[in-house]
Amino acid sequence: MRKSIFCLLLCTSGLYAAPLRQVTLAEGFHDAMSLTVAPDGDLFLVEREGKLFRIRPDTGGVFSIGELPVSALRAIDPKSDSAVEDGLQGIALDPEFAKNRRLYLYYSHPEKLLDRLSRFELSPAGMLDLKSELVLIDVPSERRNRVCHHGGSVQFGPDGLLYLSVGDNTNPFESDGSAPIDNREKRDFCDAQRSAGNTNDLRGKILRIRPTETGYEIPSGNLFPVGTAKTRSEIYAMGCRNPFRISIDPKNSTLYWGEVGPDAAKASDRGPAGHDEVNQAKAAGNFGWPFLVGDNKPYAIWDFTTNKPGRMTDPAAPQNTGIRNTGLTDLPPAQPAFIWYPYADSPEFPVMGKSGRNAMAGPVFYYDAARRFNLLTQADDHTLLTYDWVRGKIWKTKLGAGEKLDHLEVLQEGLTHPMDLEMAADGSVWLLEYGADWYFNKKGKIHRLLPGSTAQPLTLGPIQPVPGQERSFTVESKDSATITWWLTTGATELKLGSGKSVTLPVTPLGAELRAVASAEGFLNAISRHSLVKEQVLPELTLKLVGNANSYTFGQTVSFTVTANPSPPAKDLSVRARYIPAAGHDAGGPQFSSEINALATASSCLACHQVDHASIGPAYLNVALKYRGQADAPARLQAKLKSGGAGVWGQVPMPPQVALKDGDAETLVRAVLGLADGISEVKGQLASKLTLAPAPGNAERGGAWEFTAEAPGFTAAKFRIPAK
Repeated sequence: MRKSIFCLLLCTSGLYAAPLRQVTLAEGFHDAMSLTVAPDGDLFLVEREGKLFRIRPDTGGVFSIGELPVSALRAIDPKSDSAVEDGLQGIALDPEFAKNRRLYLYYSHPEKLLDRLSRFELSPAGMLDLKSELVLIDVPSERRNRVCHHGGSVQFGPDGLLYLSVGDNTNPFESDGSAPIDNREKRDFCDAQRSAGNTNDLRGKILRIRPTETGYEIPSGNLFPVGTAKTRSEIYAMGCRNPFRISIDPKNSTLYWGEVGPDAAKASDRGPAGHDEVNQAKAAGNFGWPFLVGDNKPYAIWDFTTNKPGRMTDPAAPQNTGIRNTGLTDLPPAQPAFIWYPYADSPEFPVMGKSGRNAMAGPVFYYDAARRFNLLTQADDHTLLTYDWVRGKIWKTKLGAGEKLDHLEVLQEGLTHPMDLEMAADGSVWLLEYGADWYFNKKGKIHRLLPGSTAQPLTLGPIQPVPGQERSFTVESKDSATITWWLTTGATELKLGSGKSVTLPVTPLGAELRAVASAEGFLNAISRHSLVKEQVLPELTLKLVGNANSYTFGQTVSFTVTANPSPPAKDLSVRARYIPAAGHDAGGPQFSSEINALATASSCLACHQVDHASIGPAYLNVALKYRGQADAPARLQAKLKSGGAGVWGQVPMPPQVALKDGDAETLVRAVLGLADGISEVKGQLASKLTLAPAPGNAERGGAWEFTAEAPGFTAAKFRIPAK
């Protein structure tokens, strides 16, 4: 059977489904983590730092309805003790939400070392009632030594059972991308035997419970019956590394999840190369981590003292002999992954491509002719949607007889960190895009995915103030549509009237004005106008000593930086950038469209941005670090191909095994070229800055752009002509 699946997948590896229509509903969310759909069609969304939103698709209303105190790494305190993945992780609505207004949140406790699943209620005004909290499950969580992996996906099945995914809470950076099974003393944070491989620990698991009025019950069919010694009866699936997104078949309760795998680029005497997985559980089981990965590829029980391998794990009879294991030694037989793929080409699933990895599981599609939309065709009835956060793609995973994999096909690509997929009652799918940055990201978006045959949405111009008429606004539309005006007021909205113009009432005060165009048979179009002035940060002032009218290449310039309050000198960066007289200036260093396309296709922009740090360093900082080093191009090209960590931090850069040598050379040359014409001084409120030597595109005219930046301050920026 395995051979026949392989042949079929190989034959379909070049196929792509018809493109979908993607319509943006709302954007600007900060580290958006998860969304869910209410019975009335409204959406609920959580942000990592604790905020909860309700979004109304028909009117475009975005309502902030609460903020949960959580432990979270924040932009205002990036050196806090919180682990980098702490925060508000997941949300699910009660099956009777329309009646009881209950919801379930999974979050990092603000004071205690634990992650918590709790039930809350919404107040009559639609706000999150913090006093209504009923604590269900506490999961002890380490926050030291760069531990990772929270999981955090919360879902209800059709039978009313609640599933919660929990990561292994382990440091993955000190085992060469292989199995973190360190038995040395004081190395508990590097040992997933204590968590994912431990039958008596809730970490590295998918839990299944039945909520009750006062807590929860254990349903039948979990992995360990109630009362089994050295086990937790909440466990449905064990042996998980980071089960980040789970999904449950709405007809038969089969569980699917994406398993974010380890980082090894290739096999070694420790064990196999790292693989991500999409898993399927029709019944409770053990899925192997940290002793196996993929289709039950075993790891050696590594001796971290002698750096020598020990026995290999037997998938049929895995054992946990770790010194921190408080559960059973003999574990349930390991179940192989449903789909598995490494950084490189997958011989079993070539349509998955090759690049960075972050597997997710989305909803299961069933065709229903009575719905307004069907995202896929009738031939796609019973299809799982899988996706990858790094690769920016969604795949159709057609399920055949016995729920076995029939074939895989790319459905949509070019997405920016797809974070969550949820099926709507009308047959469309809601897509949450996280945005390009890694942490402190402010570019989260909600899109609606529709069949490609769906009519284009109506069009609306921007909302404009009416000259000479206070509080009056107008909007232009080329379509024969009804335009309705809405005002966001707290956790709800006020309908202001219809037509191409509107006058705001004196009260109530609103946060956002919206114009909504609607017509029979078309999707609504929405224009937005913010009525809230953003908080202004203290402003940096940059002064150049001497007040010259122009500057030339190589000249030394003295400067001072001031602000009220004064910024810490260590956080300050002062930069001078040459801007050629001819050509387009985008306001900062940038890649050409060709390089940007190559970097996007190679998943480079999943971890790096041109001019600011993400999970990896800004490319400009890389260019400035290696400028003038003759061996830099060769070293960086080799680094691209091999991956690694330690130069810019301990988060590993995945190997870009898919890159052709010529493309690697092109990318490195483009990265190093970003430093042309730029000089920088860090950590000084008053100092001297030597302007860069003339780049190849220097000519008469042009300008120098001087900037001063520090976290928590408005940057200073101005330009002076170049000689």
